[in-house]
Amino acid sequence: MEVTTEYLSELQMDTIREISNIGMGHAATALSQMIGRPVNITVPEARIITVMDIPTLAGGEDMEVAAVYLQVMGQARGHIMLLFPLDSAHHLISMLAPGMELRLPDDEMARSAIQEIGNILGGSFLRSLAELTQLAMLPSVPGVAVDYAGSILGYLATSLSQFEERLVTVRTDFELETERLEGHCVFIPEEGALNTILESLGMGG
Repeated sequence: MEVTTEYLSELQMDTIREISNIGMGHAATALSQMIGRPVNITVPEARIITVMDIPTLAGGEDMEVAAVYLQVMGQARGHIMLLFPLDSAHHLISMLAPGMELRLPDDEMARSAIQEIGNILGGSFLRSLAELTQLAMLPSVPGVAVDYAGSILGYLATSLSQFEERLVTVRTDFELETERLEGHCVFIPEEGALNTILESLGMGG
């Protein structure tokens, strides 16, 4: 995937990477508390992408994914989307509800479980961002979609006219003992929100 960084300086990108590292660390702690097992993360890989990059984000258009989607309200508005390949989503659900064999997309309990996992992870990431920037940023009730990545992300791309072309994506793996689960966290800022965040950290311009 070709990554677009021409909009930001290297110092601004380093700041985004550090925010991502802290935010995903807090999200891993929240997940650990939720499932009652130690959770570590790989060093998050933060990138700036464009709308045109979206369909390839989760490993290709034909990858089945579970997506959890939260609106961000407040002083830096936008959306957060968490993407899990279906295998990773099922592993997470089985840890939250062991022995129940819950499967996406049709099982409502499975959808509720991945919705709650996304709510915890996205909300934790957003709280970290709000604390670091001292900006008021609040999440909405999350929505869930289970489909091919091309369908979910293609639909999203057609709905982004009110958003900036720059999207912040964070990829990390959650490590649970011998298991490694892949996840993506995408922050989709509305017009001006990314600059607001950077300016709050003294990195505007």
